Amino acid sequence: MKKMSKYREVMSYLKKGIESGKFPTGSRLPSIRQLSLEFHCSKDTIQRALLELRHAQYLYAKPQSGYYVLEQSQHQDLEILVTDEHANAYDDFRLCVNETLVGRENYLFNYYENQEGLEDLRQSVHNLLFDQALYCKPDQLVLTSGTQQALFILSQIDFPSKAEKILVEQPTYHRMNRLLIAQGLAYQTIERRIDGIDLEELERQFKTRKIKFFYTIPRFHYPLGHSYSEQEKQTILDLAAKYQVYIVEDDYLGDLDPKKGQTFHYLDTEDRVIYIKSFSTSLFPALRITALILPNTIKEAFVSYKNILDYDSNLIMQKALSLYIDSQLFEKNRLTRLAVQESYQAKIRKILDRIPCSIPYFYLHNGLLLDLRQYPKIASLKHSQLDLDFFEEAYLSPCPYQFAKVSLEHLESVLKYIKAELD
Repeated sequence: MKKMSKYREVMSYLKKGIESGKFPTGSRLPSIRQLSLEFHCSKDTIQRALLELRHAQYLYAKPQSGYYVLEQSQHQDLEILVTDEHANAYDDFRLCVNETLVGRENYLFNYYENQEGLEDLRQSVHNLLFDQALYCKPDQLVLTSGTQQALFILSQIDFPSKAEKILVEQPTYHRMNRLLIAQGLAYQTIERRIDGIDLEELERQFKTRKIKFFYTIPRFHYPLGHSYSEQEKQTILDLAAKYQVYIVEDDYLGDLDPKKGQTFHYLDTEDRVIYIKSFSTSLFPALRITALILPNTIKEAFVSYKNILDYDSNLIMQKALSLYIDSQLFEKNRLTRLAVQESYQAKIRKILDRIPCSIPYFYLHNGLLLDLRQYPKIASLKHSQLDLDFFEEAYLSPCPYQFAKVSLEHLESVLKYIKAELD
Protein backbone atom coordinates (compact mmCIF):
# COMPACT_ATOMS: atom_id res chain seq x y z
CA MET A 1 0.00 0.00 0.00
CA LYS A 2 1.38 3.40 -1.03
CA LYS A 3 2.27 5.57 1.94
CA MET A 4 0.36 8.84 2.24
CA SER A 5 2.50 11.95 1.67
CA LYS A 6 3.20 14.00 4.77
CA TYR A 7 1.22 17.06 3.75
CA ARG A 8 -1.81 14.90 2.89
CA GLU A 9 -1.45 13.22 6.26
CA VAL A 10 -1.64 16.65 7.90
CA MET A 11 -4.61 17.61 5.72
CA SER A 12 -6.45 14.42 6.61
CA TYR A 13 -5.85 14.92 10.33
CA LEU A 14 -7.07 18.52 10.32
CA LYS A 15 -10.02 17.84 8.04
CA LYS A 16 -11.24 14.97 10.23
CA GLY A 17 -10.73 17.13 13.30
CA ILE A 18 -12.88 19.90 11.82
CA GLU A 19 -15.63 17.55 10.64
CA SER A 20 -15.73 15.68 13.97
CA GLY A 21 -15.85 18.86 16.04
CA LYS A 22 -12.44 18.38 17.62
CA PHE A 23 -11.63 21.78 16.09
CA PRO A 24 -14.94 23.65 16.46
CA THR A 25 -16.10 26.52 14.26
CA GLY A 26 -14.22 29.71 15.01
CA SER A 27 -11.45 27.98 16.95
CA ARG A 28 -7.81 28.68 16.23
CA LEU A 29 -5.77 25.76 14.91
CA PRO A 30 -2.42 24.83 16.44
CA SER A 31 0.40 26.99 15.08
CA ILE A 32 2.47 25.97 12.08
CA ARG A 33 5.42 25.41 14.43
CA GLN A 34 3.37 23.14 16.70
CA LEU A 35 2.08 21.08 13.81
CA SER A 36 5.55 20.75 12.25
CA LEU A 37 6.90 19.39 15.52
CA GLU A 38 3.96 17.02 15.98
CA PHE A 39 4.22 15.60 12.44
CA HIS A 40 8.04 15.75 12.24
CA CYS A 41 8.04 17.72 9.00
CA SER A 42 8.98 21.15 7.69
CA LYS A 43 6.93 24.28 8.21
CA ASP A 44 6.48 24.52 4.44
CA THR A 45 4.79 21.11 4.44
CA ILE A 46 2.34 22.31 7.11
CA GLN A 47 1.83 25.56 5.22
CA ARG A 48 0.96 23.65 2.06
CA ALA A 49 -1.63 21.54 3.91
CA LEU A 50 -3.18 24.64 5.46
CA LEU A 51 -3.35 26.37 2.08
CA GLU A 52 -5.13 23.39 0.56
CA LEU A 53 -7.70 23.37 3.38
CA ARG A 54 -8.08 27.11 3.04
CA HIS A 55 -8.73 26.74 -0.69
CA ALA A 56 -11.28 24.00 0.12
CA GLN A 57 -12.95 26.53 2.46
CA TYR A 58 -12.34 24.68 5.73
CA LEU A 59 -10.19 27.48 7.13
CA TYR A 60 -9.64 31.20 7.00
CA ALA A 61 -6.58 33.20 7.96
CA LYS A 62 -6.21 36.20 10.23
CA PRO A 63 -3.05 38.25 9.60
CA GLN A 64 -0.53 37.99 12.45
CA SER A 65 -2.84 35.56 14.24
CA GLY A 66 -3.15 32.18 12.53
CA TYR A 67 -5.68 29.88 10.93
CA TYR A 68 -9.25 29.50 12.16
CA VAL A 69 -12.02 27.00 11.43
CA LEU A 70 -14.70 28.24 9.06
CA GLU A 71 -18.37 27.38 9.63
CA GLN A 72 -19.01 24.68 7.07
CA SER A 73 -22.55 25.79 6.17
CA GLN A 74 -21.28 29.19 5.04
CA HIS A 75 -18.92 28.13 2.28
CA GLN A 76 -20.80 29.99 -0.44
CA ASP A 77 -20.60 33.33 1.39
CA LEU A 78 -16.92 33.15 2.15
CA GLU A 79 -15.86 36.76 2.79
CA ILE A 80 -12.18 35.80 2.89
CA LEU A 81 -12.24 35.22 -0.87
CA VAL A 82 -12.95 38.91 -1.33
CA THR A 83 -10.65 40.40 1.25
CA ASP A 84 -7.62 38.14 1.24
CA GLU A 85 -6.97 37.10 -2.36
CA HIS A 86 -3.55 38.76 -2.52
CA ALA A 87 -2.35 37.03 0.64
CA ASN A 88 -3.64 33.73 -0.73
CA ALA A 89 -1.70 34.13 -3.98
CA TYR A 90 1.38 35.25 -2.06
CA ASP A 91 1.31 32.18 0.19
CA ASP A 92 1.03 29.87 -2.81
CA PHE A 93 3.80 31.59 -4.73
CA ARG A 94 6.10 31.62 -1.71
CA LEU A 95 5.88 27.83 -1.56
CA CYS A 96 6.93 27.67 -5.20
CA VAL A 97 9.87 30.00 -4.58
CA ASN A 98 10.99 27.86 -1.65
CA GLU A 99 10.75 24.75 -3.80
CA THR A 100 12.80 26.45 -6.51
CA LEU A 101 15.66 27.11 -4.11
CA VAL A 102 16.04 23.43 -3.19
CA GLY A 103 18.93 21.93 -5.14
CA ARG A 104 19.10 24.70 -7.73
CA GLU A 105 22.17 26.63 -6.65
CA ASN A 106 23.16 26.81 -10.31
CA TYR A 107 20.24 29.19 -10.87
CA LEU A 108 22.03 31.68 -8.64
CA PHE A 109 25.67 31.15 -9.60
CA ASN A 110 25.46 30.68 -13.36
CA TYR A 111 24.08 32.50 -16.39
CA TYR A 112 21.36 31.09 -18.60
CA GLU A 113 22.19 31.80 -22.21
CA ASN A 114 18.77 31.19 -23.80
CA GLN A 115 17.44 34.70 -24.35
CA GLU A 116 13.93 33.42 -25.08
CA GLY A 117 13.61 32.57 -21.38
CA LEU A 118 13.85 29.53 -19.12
CA GLU A 119 12.81 26.46 -21.08
CA ASP A 120 10.73 25.06 -18.19
CA LEU A 121 8.69 28.25 -17.95
CA ARG A 122 8.23 28.57 -21.70
CA GLN A 123 6.80 25.06 -21.75
CA SER A 124 4.52 25.84 -18.79
CA VAL A 125 3.31 29.03 -20.47
CA HIS A 126 2.81 27.18 -23.74
CA ASN A 127 0.55 24.68 -21.99
CA LEU A 128 -1.30 27.46 -20.17
CA LEU A 129 -1.92 29.40 -23.37
CA PHE A 130 -3.04 26.24 -25.15
CA ASP A 131 -5.70 25.73 -22.48
CA GLN A 132 -6.84 29.32 -23.16
CA ALA A 133 -7.17 28.69 -26.92
CA LEU A 134 -3.98 30.62 -27.68
CA TYR A 135 -2.23 28.28 -30.05
CA CYS A 136 1.38 28.75 -31.05
CA LYS A 137 4.60 26.83 -31.51
CA PRO A 138 6.85 26.71 -28.42
CA ASP A 139 9.64 28.46 -30.30
CA GLN A 140 7.37 31.50 -30.87
CA LEU A 141 7.31 32.24 -27.13
CA VAL A 142 9.71 34.78 -25.64
CA LEU A 143 9.82 35.96 -22.03
CA THR A 144 10.72 39.51 -21.03
CA SER A 145 11.21 41.43 -17.80
CA GLY A 146 7.73 42.92 -17.83
CA THR A 147 5.50 44.43 -20.49
CA GLN A 148 7.45 47.68 -20.51
CA GLN A 149 10.56 45.91 -21.76
CA ALA A 150 8.54 44.09 -24.41
CA LEU A 151 7.01 47.32 -25.71
CA PHE A 152 10.37 49.07 -25.69
CA ILE A 153 12.00 46.36 -27.82
CA LEU A 154 9.06 46.34 -30.24
CA SER A 155 9.36 50.10 -30.60
CA GLN A 156 13.08 49.86 -31.43
CA ILE A 157 13.38 46.97 -33.89
CA ASP A 158 12.64 47.18 -37.61
CA PHE A 159 9.48 45.57 -38.95
CA PRO A 160 9.21 44.03 -42.44
CA SER A 161 7.17 46.96 -43.77
CA LYS A 162 9.93 49.43 -42.75
CA ALA A 163 7.18 51.77 -41.51
CA GLU A 164 8.11 53.88 -38.49
CA LYS A 165 4.96 55.23 -36.85
CA ILE A 166 3.25 53.54 -33.91
CA LEU A 167 -0.52 53.89 -33.76
CA VAL A 168 -1.95 54.07 -30.25
CA GLU A 169 -5.44 54.43 -28.90
CA GLN A 170 -6.24 57.41 -26.72
CA PRO A 171 -6.64 56.98 -23.87
CA THR A 172 -4.36 53.98 -23.33
CA TYR A 173 -1.84 52.32 -21.01
CA HIS A 174 0.09 55.19 -19.45
CA ARG A 175 3.48 53.50 -19.78
CA MET A 176 2.99 53.18 -23.52
CA ASN A 177 2.40 56.93 -23.64
CA ARG A 178 5.53 57.54 -21.57
CA LEU A 179 7.56 55.30 -23.87
CA LEU A 180 6.52 57.26 -26.95
CA ILE A 181 7.36 60.61 -25.38
CA ALA A 182 10.58 59.59 -23.62
CA GLN A 183 12.05 58.02 -26.77
CA GLY A 184 10.80 60.70 -29.13
CA LEU A 185 9.12 58.04 -31.26
CA ALA A 186 6.95 58.80 -34.27
CA TYR A 187 3.32 58.04 -33.48
CA GLN A 188 -0.27 58.64 -34.46
CA THR A 189 -3.38 58.35 -32.31
CA ILE A 190 -6.91 57.11 -32.72
CA GLU A 191 -9.71 57.79 -30.26
CA ARG A 192 -10.87 54.82 -28.20
CA ARG A 193 -14.39 55.44 -26.99
CA ILE A 194 -16.58 53.56 -24.57
CA ASP A 195 -18.04 51.79 -27.62
CA GLY A 196 -14.77 51.15 -29.45
CA ILE A 197 -12.98 52.96 -32.29
CA ASP A 198 -13.99 54.42 -35.65
CA LEU A 199 -13.05 51.62 -38.06
CA GLU A 200 -13.21 53.94 -41.07
CA GLU A 201 -10.72 56.24 -39.36
CA LEU A 202 -8.53 53.22 -38.61
CA GLU A 203 -8.48 52.31 -42.31
CA ARG A 204 -7.57 55.88 -43.26
CA GLN A 205 -4.58 55.71 -40.94
CA PHE A 206 -3.54 52.23 -42.08
CA LYS A 207 -3.84 53.34 -45.70
CA THR A 208 -0.97 55.82 -45.31
CA ARG A 209 1.40 52.82 -45.18
CA LYS A 210 3.29 54.58 -42.39
CA ILE A 211 2.04 52.46 -39.46
CA LYS A 212 4.61 50.06 -38.01
CA PHE A 213 2.17 48.51 -35.54
CA PHE A 214 -1.15 49.25 -33.89
CA TYR A 215 -0.99 48.95 -30.09
CA THR A 216 -4.35 47.95 -28.67
CA ILE A 217 -5.89 46.54 -25.49
CA PRO A 218 -8.63 44.21 -26.76
CA ARG A 219 -10.37 43.21 -23.52
CA PHE A 220 -11.18 45.38 -20.49
CA HIS A 221 -9.48 48.33 -22.13
CA TYR A 222 -7.50 50.53 -19.80
CA PRO A 223 -9.02 52.82 -18.71
CA LEU A 224 -12.48 52.65 -20.34
CA GLY A 225 -13.25 48.97 -19.79
CA HIS A 226 -14.45 48.37 -23.38
CA SER A 227 -13.88 45.03 -25.11
CA TYR A 228 -13.92 44.53 -28.88
CA SER A 229 -16.55 42.24 -30.35
CA GLU A 230 -15.40 39.32 -32.49
CA GLN A 231 -16.69 41.14 -35.58
CA GLU A 232 -14.67 44.26 -34.72
CA LYS A 233 -11.55 42.16 -34.19
CA GLN A 234 -12.00 40.44 -37.53
CA THR A 235 -12.45 43.77 -39.33
CA ILE A 236 -9.30 45.16 -37.70
CA LEU A 237 -7.37 42.03 -38.67
CA ASP A 238 -8.59 42.28 -42.28
CA LEU A 239 -7.43 45.90 -42.44
CA ALA A 240 -4.06 45.01 -40.90
CA ALA A 241 -3.52 42.29 -43.51
CA LYS A 242 -4.59 44.60 -46.35
CA TYR A 243 -2.19 47.38 -45.38
CA GLN A 244 0.63 45.25 -43.89
CA VAL A 245 0.26 46.53 -40.34
CA TYR A 246 1.13 44.44 -37.28
CA ILE A 247 -1.13 44.38 -34.23
CA VAL A 248 0.33 44.41 -30.73
CA GLU A 249 -2.35 42.82 -28.57
CA ASP A 250 -1.84 43.70 -24.90
CA ASP A 251 -4.20 41.25 -23.22
CA TYR A 252 -3.31 42.39 -19.71
CA LEU A 253 -6.62 41.36 -18.10
CA GLY A 254 -7.47 38.40 -20.31
CA ASP A 255 -7.43 36.08 -17.29
CA LEU A 256 -10.42 37.95 -15.86
CA ASP A 257 -12.67 37.36 -18.85
CA PRO A 258 -15.31 34.88 -17.59
CA LYS A 259 -16.52 34.37 -21.17
CA LYS A 260 -13.00 33.58 -22.42
CA GLY A 261 -13.60 35.61 -25.56
CA GLN A 262 -11.52 35.00 -28.67
CA THR A 263 -8.35 37.03 -29.02
CA PHE A 264 -6.87 38.77 -32.05
CA HIS A 265 -4.21 36.08 -31.97
CA TYR A 266 -6.78 33.29 -32.16
CA LEU A 267 -8.48 34.89 -35.16
CA ASP A 268 -5.25 35.82 -36.95
CA THR A 269 -4.45 33.81 -40.09
CA GLU A 270 -1.76 36.12 -41.49
CA ASP A 271 0.81 35.91 -38.65
CA ARG A 272 0.46 39.63 -37.93
CA VAL A 273 -0.47 39.60 -34.22
CA ILE A 274 2.05 40.03 -31.43
CA TYR A 275 0.33 38.73 -28.31
CA ILE A 276 1.40 40.01 -24.88
CA LYS A 277 0.48 38.30 -21.61
CA SER A 278 1.62 39.95 -18.40
CA PHE A 279 2.10 37.79 -15.32
CA SER A 280 2.83 40.93 -13.34
CA THR A 281 -0.82 41.93 -13.84
CA SER A 282 -2.12 38.42 -13.22
CA LEU A 283 -0.17 37.91 -10.00
CA PHE A 284 2.07 40.61 -8.51
CA PRO A 285 3.35 43.86 -10.05
CA ALA A 286 6.86 43.14 -8.78
CA LEU A 287 7.05 39.75 -10.54
CA ARG A 288 8.09 41.42 -13.83
CA ILE A 289 7.58 38.47 -16.16
CA THR A 290 5.75 38.84 -19.47
CA ALA A 291 5.24 36.29 -22.23
CA LEU A 292 4.99 37.18 -25.91
CA ILE A 293 3.90 35.17 -28.90
CA LEU A 294 5.98 36.57 -31.75
CA PRO A 295 5.57 36.16 -35.51
CA ASN A 296 8.59 34.47 -37.05
CA THR A 297 9.22 37.58 -39.17
CA ILE A 298 10.32 39.64 -36.16
CA LYS A 299 11.36 37.07 -33.55
CA GLU A 300 15.07 37.01 -34.42
CA ALA A 301 15.33 40.80 -34.33
CA PHE A 302 13.41 40.90 -31.04
CA VAL A 303 15.62 38.33 -29.30
CA SER A 304 18.81 39.96 -30.58
CA TYR A 305 17.77 43.31 -29.16
CA LYS A 306 16.72 41.72 -25.86
CA ASN A 307 20.23 40.26 -25.60
CA ILE A 308 21.57 43.80 -25.46
CA LEU A 309 19.23 44.87 -22.65
CA ASP A 310 19.56 42.01 -20.18
CA TYR A 311 21.77 39.00 -20.45
CA ASP A 312 19.73 36.97 -18.03
CA SER A 313 16.27 37.41 -16.47
CA ASN A 314 15.72 36.20 -12.90
CA LEU A 315 15.85 32.39 -13.10
CA ILE A 316 14.48 31.85 -9.59
CA MET A 317 11.32 33.80 -10.39
CA GLN A 318 10.99 32.10 -13.78
CA LYS A 319 11.26 28.62 -12.26
CA ALA A 320 8.90 29.52 -9.41
CA LEU A 321 6.31 30.73 -11.92
CA SER A 322 6.73 27.51 -13.89
CA LEU A 323 5.97 25.48 -10.75
CA TYR A 324 3.08 27.81 -9.92
CA ILE A 325 1.49 27.20 -13.34
CA ASP A 326 2.17 23.46 -13.47
CA SER A 327 0.70 22.85 -10.00
CA GLN A 328 -2.56 24.54 -11.04
CA LEU A 329 -2.05 27.31 -8.49
CA PHE A 330 -2.22 29.90 -11.26
CA GLU A 331 -5.64 28.60 -12.27
CA LYS A 332 -6.71 28.54 -8.64
CA ASN A 333 -5.67 32.19 -8.29
CA ARG A 334 -7.47 33.10 -11.51
CA LEU A 335 -10.72 31.59 -10.26
CA THR A 336 -10.30 33.39 -6.94
CA ARG A 337 -9.85 36.71 -8.74
CA LEU A 338 -12.96 36.04 -10.83
CA ALA A 339 -14.89 35.43 -7.61
CA VAL A 340 -13.51 38.66 -6.19
CA GLN A 341 -14.51 40.54 -9.33
CA GLU A 342 -18.05 39.17 -9.14
CA SER A 343 -18.25 40.11 -5.47
CA TYR A 344 -17.03 43.66 -6.17
CA GLN A 345 -19.72 44.13 -8.77
CA ALA A 346 -22.40 42.65 -6.50
CA LYS A 347 -21.41 45.12 -3.77
CA ILE A 348 -21.41 47.98 -6.27
CA ARG A 349 -24.93 47.03 -7.38
CA LYS A 350 -26.13 47.06 -3.77
CA ILE A 351 -24.76 50.57 -3.30
CA LEU A 352 -26.36 51.71 -6.55
CA ASP A 353 -29.68 50.29 -5.39
CA ARG A 354 -29.46 52.47 -2.28
CA ILE A 355 -28.07 55.55 -3.99
CA PRO A 356 -29.06 55.58 -7.68
CA CYS A 357 -26.52 57.31 -9.93
CA SER A 358 -27.95 59.95 -12.28
CA ILE A 359 -24.71 60.00 -14.28
CA PRO A 360 -24.16 57.31 -16.95
CA TYR A 361 -21.82 54.61 -15.64
CA PHE A 362 -20.11 51.43 -16.75
CA TYR A 363 -18.72 48.54 -14.74
CA LEU A 364 -14.97 48.06 -14.58
CA HIS A 365 -13.32 44.92 -13.22
CA ASN A 366 -12.55 46.70 -9.93
CA GLY A 367 -14.75 49.77 -9.84
CA LEU A 368 -17.15 51.99 -11.73
CA LEU A 369 -16.52 54.28 -14.70
CA LEU A 370 -18.50 57.53 -14.65
CA ASP A 371 -19.27 59.27 -17.96
CA LEU A 372 -18.93 62.96 -17.09
CA ARG A 373 -19.19 64.44 -20.57
CA GLN A 374 -22.52 66.07 -19.77
CA TYR A 375 -21.48 67.06 -16.24
CA PRO A 376 -18.53 69.49 -16.48
CA LYS A 377 -19.21 70.80 -12.98
CA ILE A 378 -18.36 67.41 -11.45
CA ALA A 379 -15.41 66.87 -13.78
CA SER A 380 -13.93 70.26 -12.95
CA LEU A 381 -13.48 69.20 -9.32
CA LYS A 382 -10.73 66.82 -10.45
CA HIS A 383 -8.96 65.46 -7.38
CA SER A 384 -9.66 68.35 -5.05
CA GLN A 385 -12.83 67.06 -3.38
CA LEU A 386 -13.75 63.65 -4.78
CA ASP A 387 -11.83 60.38 -4.72
CA LEU A 388 -11.89 59.99 -8.49
CA ASP A 389 -9.25 58.82 -10.95
CA PHE A 390 -9.43 60.86 -14.17
CA PHE A 391 -6.65 58.91 -15.91
CA GLU A 392 -4.48 61.94 -16.68
CA GLU A 393 -1.49 59.80 -17.67
CA ALA A 394 -3.60 57.74 -20.08
CA TYR A 395 -3.69 60.68 -22.50
CA LEU A 396 -0.87 62.01 -24.68
CA SER A 397 -2.74 65.29 -25.13
CA PRO A 398 -4.22 67.20 -22.16
CA CYS A 399 -6.69 65.08 -20.23
CA PRO A 400 -10.28 66.03 -21.22
CA TYR A 401 -11.70 64.97 -17.83
CA GLN A 402 -14.57 63.18 -19.54
CA PHE A 403 -14.38 59.92 -17.62
CA ALA A 404 -13.52 59.05 -14.06
CA LYS A 405 -13.10 55.83 -12.13
CA VAL A 406 -14.39 55.46 -8.61
CA SER A 407 -13.36 52.49 -6.50
CA LEU A 408 -15.71 50.41 -4.38
CA GLU A 409 -14.12 51.89 -1.27
CA HIS A 410 -15.15 55.45 -2.15
CA LEU A 411 -18.28 54.76 -4.23
CA GLU A 412 -20.89 55.52 -1.58
CA SER A 413 -19.38 58.86 -0.55
CA VAL A 414 -18.90 59.92 -4.20
CA LEU A 415 -22.49 59.05 -5.13
CA LYS A 416 -23.84 60.97 -2.15
CA TYR A 417 -21.80 64.01 -3.13
CA ILE A 418 -22.88 63.85 -6.77
CA LYS A 419 -26.52 63.42 -5.77
CA ALA A 420 -26.34 66.48 -3.54
CA GLU A 421 -24.70 68.54 -6.30
CA LEU A 422 -27.20 67.57 -9.00
CA ASP A 423 -30.45 67.62 -6.99
